[in-house]
Amino acid sequence: MAGSRHFFRNQPTEQTRAEIKDDIAASRNAQRDLQTHGQHRLAETMRQTTDERLDELNSLNNGTWTPNHA
Repeated sequence: MAGSRHFFRNQPTEQTRAEIKDDIAASRNAQRDLQTHGQHRLAETMRQTTDERLDELNSLNNGTWTPNHA
């Protein structure tokens, strides 16, 4: 779910924050949908993805976040 934030070094912080928050919401929704349909292993993968995005958001908030590919 990585967005453009990992490819552009000069993206505004608020845009990066919005992308991360959107990714968190999408991961949580996917996790809930998968759990509802009995796909618990895949739901766990989405939980881990959500945790990674939360860590990314925390890094952005404390000023240590950097793009992966830029």
